[in-house]
Amino acid sequence: MIDTSCWTKFATTSNADFYEIEPHVLAVVPFDGTTDNATTAAESVAAQLQYLQPRGQRAGVIVMMDQVTRQDGAARAVYHDQPNPAFQVCFALVGSTPFGRAVASIFIGLNPPRVPTRFFATMEEALAWVKMTARGR
Repeated sequence: MIDTSCWTKFATTSNADFYEIEPHVLAVVPFDGTTDNATTAAESVAAQLQYLQPRGQRAGVIVMMDQVTRQDGAARAVYHDQPNPAFQVCFALVGSTPFGRAVASIFIGLNPPRVPTRFFATMEEALAWVKMTARGR
């Protein structure tokens, strides 16, 4: 279970909750057992952009992958095409289960977004990379 008690929730879509961890760092926490398709992927990208664009804010996005049980090719296409690099600086995919790592590896290997995207085993590693990457862009 992910402790989100210190984060600021800013959106909920049909398969995930969205948080600001700190300025310039967002988190996507999918619901347990969720599937990801073109519709849910578009909702995710839109939720992030609807939060960032009116503020003129750029952020790195940490995505917790362990709760995702299936992600189809249409979802991966949305994540490749729809993020806006002017606002979504990078994506850090976090997974500690074999299935979470597999979903993240397929996502990165087959059709990564137009912004830097990496996989991490821990939230701490992901957070450090997002902070470094967001500062450098």
